Amino acid sequence: MNRRHLVIGRRGVLAGTGMLAMPAIVRAQARASGVAMVIGNSKYEWEAQLPNVKRDAPDIVKRFQDLGLKTEYVENATQAALKDAVARFAAAAKGAPLAAFYFAGHGVKEGFNSYLVPVDCDLSDPSVVKTLTSVPSINAVAKNAAHTLEIFDNCRNNPADGWKQVETDRMAVSTVESQVALGGKLPNLISLFSTCPGRTALDGPAGQNSPFCAALLRHLSGPSVDIAQLPAKLRRDLLLATDGQQVVYDYNTYTQPFSIKGAGAASGGAPVPATQVIELPQAYAFAQQNDLVMPPGLVAIRGAADGRKTGAFRYQTKSQGPAMFIVLSVNEKGVANVILVGKDAKSHYWRLTSGNLKGDKLVFQPSAKSGLYTYTWRDANTGTLENTFAKTRIDMPFTRLDG
Repeated sequence: MNRRHLVIGRRGVLAGTGMLAMPAIVRAQARASGVAMVIGNSKYEWEAQLPNVKRDAPDIVKRFQDLGLKTEYVENATQAALKDAVARFAAAAKGAPLAAFYFAGHGVKEGFNSYLVPVDCDLSDPSVVKTLTSVPSINAVAKNAAHTLEIFDNCRNNPADGWKQVETDRMAVSTVESQVALGGKLPNLISLFSTCPGRTALDGPAGQNSPFCAALLRHLSGPSVDIAQLPAKLRRDLLLATDGQQVVYDYNTYTQPFSIKGAGAASGGAPVPATQVIELPQAYAFAQQNDLVMPPGLVAIRGAADGRKTGAFRYQTKSQGPAMFIVLSVNEKGVANVILVGKDAKSHYWRLTSGNLKGDKLVFQPSAKSGLYTYTWRDANTGTLENTFAKTRIDMPFTRLDG
């Protein structure tokens, strides 16, 4: 196995080492509206503990209990303990109205598959991925329960040891093929990731929950919770809370609402001035009219750097037809978060990528096989896309949809 294609991730890259802790298992009884498994891995042999996990996982346990789920909590799971926990979860899920799974810790991504990292795993040898618990194997639990919610709260980026982060960033694409590999065709299943492939999950202020966990706790606290709508609501809330930096990634096979009684009145999210929030109704209408795939819940944030460049823009490709790009945000250093929406000969797709904005030019290369994209604005609403590939230059005009 080629080391360059193995991707590991966690909330943040930390230096140092920690002592290996034996897994602690806590079982909590609650009124049986379903079952839940929470795994919080913070103390890894090969790095210091992850402080957010020690706060987030117990808070999720409490929230699942408040929802009436019979919840088991496994802390600092070794490889053997992690596999045993998944097996117990599968058994407990048989016949359950809802089976919920939450993992916080380190994650590994290789190709289309994602894997969970136990606290005793040595990732210096990329072949170790073959021994890890995969997300598709957890998806198999969906066969046992009427409804399944899986939440993976970890980064999905390269570590600080030289593995190529740019290749990982370019894997942040959602196609029909990647979705089937992630979740198969199981009904009433959500596999929910706190961030896209190649990206980090932000820690947030010291001593508080991570932005993703805080948003999740809020949306599990209302009078009722529609599980099917949870990814879209979290995606919007997290974009607002992180100034457009963190995008929720999910696989969702729900075809109709599925609501459960919530834990109580939900608290408000992070306040964002209405003048900074760019809704995207025209972008969603454009996607629907042209049979494009666009994840629900997206908003753009008009920051101080250059708000004129944020929003959604449409253009027409020479060979594949209508497409658009959405500038979610631009930070003070000119780094832009951009979503491309389009289709090619193989599939419909949406892709999260990063670009550099200097003046009226936004430049990035969305994938290793694509050319260099340069978006040049003539004014706030129009401009030209230049795609330079194989020494061939293609110019396409673009116009604003939203913003």
